[in-house]
Amino acid sequence: YDESLRIKRAALGDDHPDVAATLNNIGNVYASQGRYAEALEAFKKALPILRVALGNDHPTVAMTLNNMGAVYRSQGRYAEALEAFKKALPIRRAALG
Repeated sequence: YDESLRIKRAALGDDHPDVAATLNNIGNVYASQGRYAEALEAFKKALPILRVALGNDHPTVAMTLNNMGAVYRSQGRYAEALEAFKKALPIRRAALG
């Protein structure tokens, strides 16, 4: 994924949604490996890109918030997990009806 990220940044720029998608993928890999700090770092880099490129109410923004919540939950950081999940929920409700 690191090579993919480098190529996408070079071709598309740092603020392209495809760059954010790759950052999300990197975060998910780190999370599955238990590398939670690195996962959160990747998700936190992806989130502002997505918000600017797609808007605050886009389902992909909700997915990233949900990913962050899952990592916080895995770390036992329940208040932060709940906050992330609460931010994601209304976006998902609006998207799914």
